[in-house]
Amino acid sequence: MLRTKDTALSHLLFGQTRGRILATLYDKPETAFFVRQLARHIAGSVGTVQRELTTLTAAGLILRTDNKNQVFYRANRDHPIFAELHALLAKTTGVFHLLHEALTPLAANIEFALVYGSFSRGEEKAESDIDLMVVGEVTLDDLLGQISPVELKLSRPINPTVYAREELRTKLRAGNHFLKSIQSKQLTFLIGNENEFREIR
Repeated sequence: MLRTKDTALSHLLFGQTRGRILATLYDKPETAFFVRQLARHIAGSVGTVQRELTTLTAAGLILRTDNKNQVFYRANRDHPIFAELHALLAKTTGVFHLLHEALTPLAANIEFALVYGSFSRGEEKAESDIDLMVVGEVTLDDLLGQISPVELKLSRPINPTVYAREELRTKLRAGNHFLKSIQSKQLTFLIGNENEFREIR
């Protein structure tokens, strides 16, 4: 389960500006950004962003591409720690953190909230959407009201499904292939205990 202190951890590890740059580039590793575009996205100054990009490029964490009069930057997917850094950023500043924060006002009525599919496996592409499942006493309208701002911020669609616990149990007992498949796959939990979810029958 993610916690709000993860934001402070991100700032401690990376610093605010560097963390936001890395989160942006590693969230969309197939997309290249130019300096002013990144500065606007993270609400930072061009000068500060440029200095951080220079440092990150020297460390090999991001790649620089010169194209005519523009310089573009993107995540270095071939770096030995790409997968680990990608996962850490997602939990502390990226997709998972933003979703956890968005769901917090509904947490009292949510037993489980989890991400499955390509994002949970760390295999998302530029066009990938985010698959979100929520189990609890919330409505789809409640959920959409909370996650819509996250969709806009990430420029990615979020596909939510909502189940009451008894509805989930009934479908699992009936052999629902979709739900049984999810229980057996790699998942990222935003709210709730993973073992308890996998043991629902």
